[in-house]
Amino acid sequence: MAADYHVHIEKGPYTIEWLKKFVDTGLGRGLTEIGISEHGYRFDEGYNAFSSDGFRGEWIKRRKGQKISEYVALIEEAKAMGLPVKLGIEADYIPGKEKEIKEFLEPYPWDYIIGSVHWIEDWGIDLNECMEKWNSWDVDSVYLEYFNMVEKMAKTGMFDFIGHIDLVKIFGFRAKPHTFDKIKRNLEEIAKTGIAIEVSTAGFRKPVGEIYPSEKIMKMIKEYNIPVLVNSDAHTPEDVARDFDRAYNYIKPYGINTLYYFKERKRIPYNI
Repeated sequence: MAADYHVHIEKGPYTIEWLKKFVDTGLGRGLTEIGISEHGYRFDEGYNAFSSDGFRGEWIKRRKGQKISEYVALIEEAKAMGLPVKLGIEADYIPGKEKEIKEFLEPYPWDYIIGSVHWIEDWGIDLNECMEKWNSWDVDSVYLEYFNMVEKMAKTGMFDFIGHIDLVKIFGFRAKPHTFDKIKRNLEEIAKTGIAIEVSTAGFRKPVGEIYPSEKIMKMIKEYNIPVLVNSDAHTPEDVARDFDRAYNYIKPYGINTLYYFKERKRIPYNI
């Protein structure tokens, strides 16, 4: 039993044929089901929820253009055909946009919603085109601001699990050890919300070259008994369930043997 709930199909058309490439790879790697979770900013209907008057708005404007109804209809059609897929979405958390995000998400029958932080105001912290900002910001301050945002996101109650919780390390910039004493308080508060956290193999494919989350964060997840999923953040069929064997070997020494399916926003445990 296994699932991969962080899969993006946005690089191809919204067709059953394209979707099946992801499903077939996942099944071939031992998955029971695949959760598709397109980025919310890809949809015209989500523009007000994720945009700004500055760089973030311009960046999103160049990437939107999909209709969310077409995406939802595709996954519903796939389900009706018997394909083992779930309907998800990855929604950026933008402080101050909670009302707009909620209104964007509410109308649709999601199986789960991923909450992620990619932006600190107009700074895309994982974007190559924004790399120069890392050289002008204090790394410890960035980590603290980032994890404060993740905590606020968890407390909204709008999301089912947190995507790539320490994405902030993507380019290899590291906070000093004492900074994690404060981050631990963020994890303690996150644990109180009941939200789950993904362990993401995408980090192996990024400049940092390591899994999300780091051992420091993973120890906190274990200490506070936060539920865990293993996901790939695949954007191509070949990346579905990629490196899951490494992820399972990573979490098992922490005593984690239970992962989760989602259905209609409900979490269902399974053992690995």
